[in-house]
Amino acid sequence: MFFGRTGREIFQLEDACLPPSSRHRLTVPLVLLLLTAGGLVLTSIRSYPTPQTINDTLQKVLDRPTQTSLNDLFDTIGSHPDRESTADYNYCQARRPDTETYPYPKDKDAKLVNSQLFVRHGDRTPITVLPLDLDLTWECANLSAFSFTGPATDQDEKSPFRYANVVTHQVVTIPPQSPWTHQMWHGSCITGQLTPLGAWQHRVLGAALRDLYVDHLQFLPPTFDPETVFIRSTDVWRTKQSAENLMAGLYGNQKTAKSSDDDTVAPPVLQIHTLPVEMDYLTMNGGACPRMNQLRSQIEKASPVMKKLYEDNVDFNNELKTLLGAERTWSGYMDTIMPRVCHGKPLQCRRSDDGDDDDDEKEECVTLDTASKILDNVATQTTEMYRDAEGIFEVLQLGIGPLAQEIKHNLVAAKDGATKVLLNLYSGHDTTLSPLLGMLDSADMRWPPYASNMLVELWKSGSGEHFVRVIYNHKVVETKSKWCDLSWCPLDKFTAHLDRFYVSDLLKECQKQDLKHGKKIE
Repeated sequence: MFFGRTGREIFQLEDACLPPSSRHRLTVPLVLLLLTAGGLVLTSIRSYPTPQTINDTLQKVLDRPTQTSLNDLFDTIGSHPDRESTADYNYCQARRPDTETYPYPKDKDAKLVNSQLFVRHGDRTPITVLPLDLDLTWECANLSAFSFTGPATDQDEKSPFRYANVVTHQVVTIPPQSPWTHQMWHGSCITGQLTPLGAWQHRVLGAALRDLYVDHLQFLPPTFDPETVFIRSTDVWRTKQSAENLMAGLYGNQKTAKSSDDDTVAPPVLQIHTLPVEMDYLTMNGGACPRMNQLRSQIEKASPVMKKLYEDNVDFNNELKTLLGAERTWSGYMDTIMPRVCHGKPLQCRRSDDGDDDDDEKEECVTLDTASKILDNVATQTTEMYRDAEGIFEVLQLGIGPLAQEIKHNLVAAKDGATKVLLNLYSGHDTTLSPLLGMLDSADMRWPPYASNMLVELWKSGSGEHFVRVIYNHKVVETKSKWCDLSWCPLDKFTAHLDRFYVSDLLKECQKQDLKHGKKIE
């Protein structure tokens, strides 16, 4: 049983049953998510700060955004990526590349030619609002501090751009007098919206890339040149905001050359390319490819791993369904619980009556053990449904094949000198990175944390040969089958692997399905 009062070793709440009325003090052990041979565990290292402490620290970041204030914030919530010397997985914050741990090529004469960066958006609010979420407060209105083309964030500095472009900032309003207020949490965030913390995660990731790619490797130019950076995003608010903030960290505020009347002109415009959702392939687009959805459903039903996962967790799933007031997939349960963990918010609790006597009232609560078990189940499901299951190769062909060909196109164009683009940035989702990891046969298939980052780098050796390196969350990707050493994989071998996922007539293949018998039509 993973619910109920468990003492200070798990957490204590005054008036723990949610929604709380007036008292919100929460004492929870600060945790780091650790993966051990026995699975994912939660290790306590000190008492968790109160939500008010976290909010106060976050406000300092928003009032005066600096690297120091951001580090203070991560110190407060316990998700500082540099703290992970004893943990290689933290759902709340992915590791980022840095000059100290970056796996430099052994060939000292090698030169970086092109880098393709795939990222998951930063920290966000839950995708759905469940009954126990209605007393939560999520604030996103202060995201106006984060803008690639806006003035510097120093409060004492006025905008240097006399004729700057207008920067529009959308603010979500949840009016308390609305008759539908009871269906939504409080604050200024919609579901699935990038939080100020998520914005800063990508700003810091951009700053880390600047330190590596601009200052250290001298690969990217020191000032923003639109011809050298291509940005693509899903047409979703949080991914576009993540891309903007990453670029703000990479290049910051750009003061361009002055005009003849000595006025500083407007900064360059950041172009973020999107595709219509009907044809986008930065995620596994089941809407565009019905055959893929059919295959995934058949595979999930036939998989012994998925069957065992279901059978082993019948009671656990029923407990979660009762406590949260809704049934979800394992990733859905993760989505409603982990944002609370990442922000130090009270975990869900519900009171149930066992009898007529008030003393028989029982309180059931989500605990950190609950979150740990959910993450374990998600990892099992992701590994099976993106890499190991029988028949999953065809699913990856249909779902990730177009992106694999775009990766190949970028590599070949850079090798041949047919493009000026040095950095291709793709801002997507966990469902962008998971199929990429499956395509690469990654040994690590755990759910991508917030601000996860994958670098697909093209290098030219001192002897003139080209090699590919794939670095995911600061480590070289290790493959399960050892098909290639991704710290220095020959370009031809890497593109040959990508070609395995090429489908010559994708539209035709996507429409091949027999809804009556569930079999592919030849």
